[in-house]
Amino acid sequence: MKLIASTDVAQVLREKCLVSTQDSLLVAVSGGADSMALLSLLSKQNWHIEAAHCNFQLREEESEGDAELVRSFCDNLGIRLHTKRFSTEAYAGQNKISIEMAARDLRYSWFNQLLSDHGLDFIISGHHGNDNIETFFLNLIRGTGVKGLTGMAYKNDKVLRPLLGYSQDDILIYCKENQIPYRDDSSNTDTKYLRNKIRHELIPVIETINPSFFKTMQNNMMHLNEAEMLLKHVVEEFRDEVLVDEHDQIIIPISKLQLYAEKRTILFEVLRPYGFNTTVVDEVLEHLDGLSGKQFFSDTHRLIKDRHNLLVLEKKDIEVDHFWVEEGLTLNPIKLLVSAYEKTPDFAFSKTNDQVHFDADTIELPLLVRRWQHGDEFMPLGMKGFKKLSDFFIDNKFSLADKENAWIMISGEDIIWVLGHRIDERFKTTKRTKRILEFKLG
Repeated sequence: MKLIASTDVAQVLREKCLVSTQDSLLVAVSGGADSMALLSLLSKQNWHIEAAHCNFQLREEESEGDAELVRSFCDNLGIRLHTKRFSTEAYAGQNKISIEMAARDLRYSWFNQLLSDHGLDFIISGHHGNDNIETFFLNLIRGTGVKGLTGMAYKNDKVLRPLLGYSQDDILIYCKENQIPYRDDSSNTDTKYLRNKIRHELIPVIETINPSFFKTMQNNMMHLNEAEMLLKHVVEEFRDEVLVDEHDQIIIPISKLQLYAEKRTILFEVLRPYGFNTTVVDEVLEHLDGLSGKQFFSDTHRLIKDRHNLLVLEKKDIEVDHFWVEEGLTLNPIKLLVSAYEKTPDFAFSKTNDQVHFDADTIELPLLVRRWQHGDEFMPLGMKGFKKLSDFFIDNKFSLADKENAWIMISGEDIIWVLGHRIDERFKTTKRTKRILEFKLG
């Protein structure tokens, strides 16, 4: 058992949450023992404090009782209280998420709005050490990697949790000794929720094996935090030295990834921000030596196994696969500026691939710009024969993503330009050219 003192909580806020006495705090108060004890503890210090209570309208009269208790307690302490009702079930249904996730989204969105509207600095929650242990098991079951096993942080951006070093029993003892009123949430006993199943069924069994389980887990998570810091250093080094961020895609050279004995863990940590889970990472590793073209997906990104690289790209719906070009237009999805003018003696042919010039008299308007297709061929500038685009891509080391994003420009039935790469020999400017047709890619 650890006795809770307001001075100790204040010390945690200063040293672990990096809060100064000039900061103003918004305390999330549900009416349960944790948040009521937290509000009591903070009220004994010199911070400017306001409270916020969410009524999720999930427990009818019980929810109303919670709100009334919080209102009365705040009045007694002279603390300003903000309250709001939420249509939680409707929000969950509209967004196809669980009630738990809906409640979390709603409350933190509102809390952050309160910070902005009232000039407050931080949100303070009553999460304690037992909550942290439950989070550990939730993440262990879901497979979130080392980061998820470190539990909640004392400070996560604007959210502070100064009670993580205390157990629920510590908090209940504080409430009893200081006559702090609180209400028990009946939904906390419903084991249809995974967190409750862990709390009421899994952890009690472990505690019969290890009566000091709470202290053991506190030490475990401290060690895991240190291990996660070491892993983070290795992953950051990998990102800096190996990854290439180029043209809206992340390139991971397979040969360099293969050099790491811990490549599974490193690849997972690299891909985790893009929504890829451990199952997908295992599939990627199984196909490292396979044929090019294999794709893997998260909700927001896709990964392509190319010849020598893994390519990570954001998912984008391609709504346009062709369009027509007239003189003087700037077009989407490609920003393309088109202009025509008389050739002058000081004209200089462009040497970049994003600005090109054609002999206007060889071009038939309007021009078609479309995605490339198998069987397409053209006569690349500097050559006297035709080359299939597929071979041109291979020669110029196009990745699969580069191929997917390749556009071609067509005059009549002839390809005159692989946009951003090469024009056709037959349509270039010459000494005999009188009028120039110019294109600039934005």
